[in-house]
Amino acid sequence: MDFYEVVKTRRSYRVFKSDVPEEEKVERILNAARLAPTWANMQGVQYIVVRKPENVKAIWEAIGQAQKFAQAPMFIVGVISEKGSGTNLNGQKYYGVDFGMCFEHLILAATAEGLATCWIGWFNEGKVKSILDIPEDYKVMGITPLGYPVKPKGEITERKPLEKMVHYEKF
Repeated sequence: MDFYEVVKTRRSYRVFKSDVPEEEKVERILNAARLAPTWANMQGVQYIVVRKPENVKAIWEAIGQAQKFAQAPMFIVGVISEKGSGTNLNGQKYYGVDFGMCFEHLILAATAEGLATCWIGWFNEGKVKSILDIPEDYKVMGITPLGYPVKPKGEITERKPLEKMVHYEKF
C-alpha cells in the first residue's frame, strides 16, 4: 500500500476477528518499529508480543474498557525506560517522543499489512507490568491489539482542514 494511502486509511479499531495475524506480518511490523529514529540512536523501546490466550485475556482485563478489544487475538505492549533515551536542552526527558515515533511506525506498518490496531493509553500499568514481568524501571507507554478488523476499511473521521492547523513564519 502506498504510504499516503496508509496514512489516509489508518484508524483505531476496537472490534477484531479471532484470526491471529501471520508471523511474517508481525515480524515486518516489529521491524518497522525497530527502524524508527530515536534519541542518539539509543533504540530504548522494547516490545512484548502477547499471543497466549490466557495472557491476552489478562492484558484485556488490565485495559478494563468494557467489551472493547475483547476479541483481539493478540496485543503488542510497548515499554521504555527513561534511561533508554536522552534529555533535551530544556531538561525534558525525551523517552516519550522516542516511544511515540516507534509505536506510530508499528501502527502504520500494521495498517500497510491490512491489520487493525488501536493505540491504547488507558490501562492499569501495575497489572500489565505484573502480568508480563516488566522491570520496575520501564514504563508501559502503549498497548495495541493486533488483528483483522471486523468493520470494513473506510474513510477516517473528518479531520480539521490543513489551514486551521498550519501556520507559516508565525503562529
